[in-house]
Amino acid sequence: MITDEVTPVKIKLLYDNIMKKNNWILYLFENEKHTELLKIMEFKTIKDIAFVLDMDAPVISNWFHGLINPRGILKNCVLHQSIVL
Repeated sequence: MITDEVTPVKIKLLYDNIMKKNNWILYLFENEKHTELLKIMEFKTIKDIAFVLDMDAPVISNWFHGLINPRGILKNCVLHQSIVL
């Protein structure tokens, strides 16, 4: 007999792990010319990237979509969205 109770937290975890199949890959370079790769990081959300880079999430999103020019640390970054099949 299964005794686990379905809760909103469990539903969200299920959604995050099964339904949401895209990740964000951030390439961090040592300089603005993107010649020397420093680190590759993988994130689930733009908010996670914003937290690590200490920036606002809308700035990251607008930069990714080409609505604003890179500023600060974003000049040393390349961001890709990967879709896991």
